[in-house]
Amino acid sequence: MKRDKTFGIYVPSYKRYDCIKTDKVLNDCTYVVRESEEQLYRDAGVRKILAAPDQEIDSLPKIRQWIIDHTPEDIIVQIDDDIERFSYVNKVNMEEIPDPDIIDAELVRIGQILSDLNLGFASIRMQESVIKYNEQFRFSSTIGLVCWFNKASLKSRYDENVRFKADTDFQLSELLNNRIIIVPEYLRAKAQYDKNSGGNNTNKNSSTMNETIEYLKNKWGKYYEHNFKTNQSKVKVRR
Repeated sequence: MKRDKTFGIYVPSYKRYDCIKTDKVLNDCTYVVRESEEQLYRDAGVRKILAAPDQEIDSLPKIRQWIIDHTPEDIIVQIDDDIERFSYVNKVNMEEIPDPDIIDAELVRIGQILSDLNLGFASIRMQESVIKYNEQFRFSSTIGLVCWFNKASLKSRYDENVRFKADTDFQLSELLNNRIIIVPEYLRAKAQYDKNSGGNNTNKNSSTMNETIEYLKNKWGKYYEHNFKTNQSKVKVRR
């Protein structure tokens, strides 16, 4: 990272103080939690904590935006709290990255690319499998788990009405406003997506999911679709 740019790693977390994962994978990160749960996370051994008023971060879009607005660094990365490992992938194999120093270097590298290109947003593909690998970098894909924000070039804000597909909505907004996002295909992470309790899975059910999907369809029209059989959203922006 350039000397005049600062970089920070943050982990938004809710109701997962009994299963700390991401903090054990990285050299350094700051958990962002609700004030009502701060002591529970401290008792669980989380090394660095930033607590916010419960009502200001009581959903994924709200906590994502709160971190962007209330942290001092120029470039930040937000990482899900259930990450078990990071890996390199290509068309034929996947290799776990056991060294936290290498993980740090990769996180900073993507932040540097955003800064150099004056872009606002980057994120990784949700699937760890090599089956979905195309090339080292893509500009559109279903993303999440790890999100980079270059505050100087960011042109979007998180929509608080999008309860369960906030990152997909933000991706579309950045594609609309900034034209390009970065998706580093070679870097993946393993997490218990949609399977563990707490976090953004709280109050998630078919009814609330349908409300979110319908909201996104009305908002983005032909550029967004959702497959209910696989529970996967698709960003239909030709690049």
